[in-house]
This record gives sequence, C-alpha cells and structure tokens, in this order.
Amino acid sequence: MQLAPLAPADFRISVVLPVFSETDSIREVIAGLKEILAARMLEIVIVMSPKSGPDTRAVCEEMVKSDPRIRLQVQQVNPGLGNGVREGYASTKGNLVLNIDSDGEMEMETVRRMLEKMDTGAYDMVVASRWMKGGGFSGYSPLKYVLNFGFQQMFRILYWTRVNDLTYGFKIMRGELARGIVWVGVMHEIACETTMKPIKLGARACAVPSKWTARVQGQSKNTFWRTFRYVGMALKIWWHGVEFTPSKSEG
Repeated sequence: MQLAPLAPADFRISVVLPVFSETDSIREVIAGLKEILAARMLEIVIVMSPKSGPDTRAVCEEMVKSDPRIRLQVQQVNPGLGNGVREGYASTKGNLVLNIDSDGEMEMETVRRMLEKMDTGAYDMVVASRWMKGGGFSGYSPLKYVLNFGFQQMFRILYWTRVNDLTYGFKIMRGELARGIVWVGVMHEIACETTMKPIKLGARACAVPSKWTARVQGQSKNTFWRTFRYVGMALKIWWHGVEFTPSKSEG
C-alpha cells in the first residue's frame, strides 16, 4: 500500500491509553507523554474499563481536568483489552496514533526512538521491540519468555518481516491504518493484530529497541492461557488477509 507522505512538522499525535486498575502509573505515563510529544500531541484518549474501581476513575478524571487535550472514554463493549483499543482507535483524530499501556511496563524513552524513525518519512508504523539489542525483559515469566521467542521466530518467517516483536502492543502508526483497518481482537491478541495486519497490508514497518519491566501496580488480565489467542490471530490474518476501509477524508 502507498500512503501520502507526512512531514514531521505536520505530526498530530493521538495517544490511545487503555486503563483498568492503575492509578499512580497513569499520572506518570501521561506526564512522560506530554514531555516527549510536546506540541505534537493532539490528544490522549483514556479508554477506561467500566469495571475500573473508584480510585482509578478518580485519577482519570483528574487527568482530564488537568489538560484539555486529554479525554476520558468509558469502554462500551466489555470485557477485553482488544475491545478497548478498537474503540480508542476509532475515536482518534490524529494523523499518527500511539498505543501505550498505562501500567508503567513500557519504557517511555522508546517513544523518542519511535518518533526519530517516523521523522525520516520512511515508515508507516514503528513497533517497540524487546528482542533487539538495547531492549529486554525484567520480571518476565521464564515460560512466557520461551513461548514468546518461539512465536517471534516462526511468524517472522511466515510474514517475511524484519520486525522481531510481533506480540507487543507498544507502537505508533499512521492514523489511516489505525482507523481504516478492520480490527477484530477482543482480548490481548489485539497486540499482535495491530502489528501483523499493517505488515500484511504492505505498510512500511520497522522496530526500535525497548525495555519491558513488570508492573508494580494494578492487575494484569493477560493470563497464561490467553497467550494462545495470539497464535490463532496470527494464523487467521495470514490465511484471510486484511480488510481495509479508509474514510473519504483519508483517501
């Protein structure tokens, strides 16, 4: 596929920030985003689970009051991280969309590296990679580590891509992709869907190193058994392809 060139000076970045049970880490992530994105930040869309507790809701409402660019969107279809991400993508307005978690596990400095790649104009999507030199894992389950590694090796070959972290939900992509691709993921498999579908569609993609650190706050909903949904999603995309329906305003 071929997207119209986008000059770095014209970047308007929408951030999709899913929230479930986090509190302090929400403040930290938003503060980091505002510093790094600066004037390029168009909006932060906090997509909060309807099952979030009062403490989480209070922090989200505090963030909304602190900056007019931040808005709170309660997830309509529940449960499922995938449903939240999809709803967030659909409501964005930026020509770039950044997907990042609110639990503090994702390295904030990675965003700078993503922007450096996007600034070159050579890519439509930049993915954070825990497997590149300079990246890595801290506090990751040994079993998940082995399974993750095997997944990356198998599907990198199948998809014929140099991107070596196909299961990480930390990425930035063109708004046309975020809003034009038909997403179907319900749970955490949305993480690989949002990387694999753009690649399958022919988007120009690359990766930058990133360090993952286990959360110290909130509760992860990504159980061990749910990780097998990634395999099903990857095979489904490969077999059935990608449905892409860009809006008229985006060509």
